[in-house]
Amino acid sequence: MLNNKLYMLITLDIKRVFRDIKYVAFIIILPIFFYIIYNELFATNAAVNGIPWGEYSLVSMISFGIMGNAINLLGTKIADEKKGMWYDYLKVSPISPKEYGISHIYSYLIISILFTVLMFVIGFLYNGVSIDFYKMIEIGILLNIGSIPFLLLALLVGEMGSLAQPFGTIIYLFLSFLGGLWMPIEAMPETMQQIAKILPSYNYANLGWIVLADKKLEVVNFLFLIGYATLFLLVYILLTNRRKE
Repeated sequence: MLNNKLYMLITLDIKRVFRDIKYVAFIIILPIFFYIIYNELFATNAAVNGIPWGEYSLVSMISFGIMGNAINLLGTKIADEKKGMWYDYLKVSPISPKEYGISHIYSYLIISILFTVLMFVIGFLYNGVSIDFYKMIEIGILLNIGSIPFLLLALLVGEMGSLAQPFGTIIYLFLSFLGGLWMPIEAMPETMQQIAKILPSYNYANLGWIVLADKKLEVVNFLFLIGYATLFLLVYILLTNRRKE
């Protein structure tokens, strides 16, 4: 259960996010724009590994948006708050750092879930994509829980200071392109395909693609995501410990 203080923090955080035009444009409008463009460029009967292109690209853009919500939004927000000495103000406020951190996580999850639902609605209204309800639920759960490595990556981006926004954007676009979110890795040269398969972005989006293909989830995808989450967390702990010295 959320107490009143935490509920207020979450509400304020979400309101502040949606007042940022750059965020709305980059994290919400851009995936929608890409989805529409991709479905205009390719034939309606196109498919990737037996998955209709409308469904495949929809999962790709949901993954793209959730990743951006973590890396580009949360990471930049953390950097700005550290630069503005916000964490120092928390020490003399009635809000504990724990409550503040939890409010960020809740806000991130709420926005990601709402974005996921929005994309499914757009896929249906614009492209007639009709995915079984249980599959939509499974994809939504997998992609939102599976985004934990990118939340931890956001902590690293937050340590970049004034470089957080350009650094986060570069990492975000790099992972999206090479991870097969902008084009199927099957359309890439062999070397790029091998690189894609070891990136967190591909292993993350593949959770949704596998559900669409009615196949069993692959353990290797989870192992890669857990490995990257552990790596990002260890690097973050190392950086914060060095800063305290």
